[in-house]
Amino acid sequence: MNNLISIDDLVRQIISKNKKDLPVFSKIAMKIQQEFLKSNDPDVDKVICFIKKDQSLAADVIARANSAFYKGISRVTTIKEAATRLGLTELANCVMLATQSINYNSKDKFSQQYMMAMWKHSVATATGSQWIAQRCGYPELANKAFLSGLMHDIGKLLVLKAFEVLQGMRGQKSKLSITAKREFLSVLHTEYGFELMTHWNLPEEYCIVCRDHHNDDIDEDNILLLATRLADLACKKIGIGINKDPSIVLVTSSEANIFNLSEIALAELEIALETKALKTL
Repeated sequence: MNNLISIDDLVRQIISKNKKDLPVFSKIAMKIQQEFLKSNDPDVDKVICFIKKDQSLAADVIARANSAFYKGISRVTTIKEAATRLGLTELANCVMLATQSINYNSKDKFSQQYMMAMWKHSVATATGSQWIAQRCGYPELANKAFLSGLMHDIGKLLVLKAFEVLQGMRGQKSKLSITAKREFLSVLHTEYGFELMTHWNLPEEYCIVCRDHHNDDIDEDNILLLATRLADLACKKIGIGINKDPSIVLVTSSEANIFNLSEIALAELEIALETKALKTL
């Protein structure tokens, strides 16, 4: 316990003193999300204009539109063509994937391996959350569900970056073991995820998902939280990410019961995670 407290205190100090090194949230992605928050029918031309302002982002989005999953008969070469092929919600998702993926890089071997596994898990959880929202009668929440799933473990990224600083500090005679790092990540990530999302000034509904997605008590009326929790659980069952637990029975979960999802539907969810999610990386 003392060790946990001391590490927690050090991580807090590092995060508070290194604001410039925090993971970033793209201003363009934020503007696009705000368009979705304003209306269930965002202005397509405005969203396209936002993306075109960043040539690197535009190129990435076009590349994703031509990826194995989205590829059509002909190759798209403009953002407008990508919007037509993908639809506005999927276009916004591509922007989120492109802008967030840059945060998941490190020169530290452990951090890089963990970040890559985290990224796969986050993308799969985003895909699953969106699938659940659409399948269970909440299509208007599809875009929000994707973002909630993508960002639910963002606190782990913040703690990992703090660990890198911690390891380089003078006076740190011993390095944390991999087991210890994983334990601290598990314990600390929900709190720091909430703090980071708040720092980014994202809507409270996303911050709550980061904070509460592992709570024993859940808000049965919070669709974004329920969808993210169920998608997260499904990823853990089939092993997308760090942990794998094939003994998980999704149909007995509270979330599946609330959404009234059958074993067949949940099997379809697993298939969606194993196909679409991995192809959109």
